Amino acid sequence: MSEQTDTNTLLGAAKQIMTAAGCASLVTLDETGLPSSRPVRTFPSDDEFTKITIPTDLDSRKTHHVRNNGNIVLSYVDGPNRAYVTMLGKAKLNDRLEDKKTAWLEPLSAFWPDGPESESFLLIEFKPKRIELRNYTQGVAEEPTRWTPATLERTDSGSWQQLD
Repeated sequence: MSEQTDTNTLLGAAKQIMTAAGCASLVTLDETGLPSSRPVRTFPSDDEFTKITIPTDLDSRKTHHVRNNGNIVLSYVDGPNRAYVTMLGKAKLNDRLEDKKTAWLEPLSAFWPDGPESESFLLIEFKPKRIELRNYTQGVAEEPTRWTPATLERTDSGSWQQLD
């Protein structure tokens, strides 16, 4: 791939990395401003990453952190392909039953036996504002001596713009 890979190709590469990784590291900020990281499962809503959904519990640390400060980071690593994608943006909590039903997957029953109707089950909706990625096997920002990932930033109109 060229140094200036097109935006759609980068978004596609990001989605491939997310799928291969299986889960992400979610970084939130606690009440004192210190970062806190934990593995999470995520569900992108579309190919433009307008929203990424994270199932959570009403009493979890991540819920309390997002309620206090919605700035979060999601980072996915695909070790075998020497690839990663990191997303920075804003998150908010969503307890709408209709949205919880749409996001529900049967394996979540292990945590919420009452299903999407469970009062303790809710969603974190994350809207990425910046995406940074590398994938050495696909040639995305592969120059090993250049420590800069391919970077996309969301514009005010909602589209993605590649940064140099």
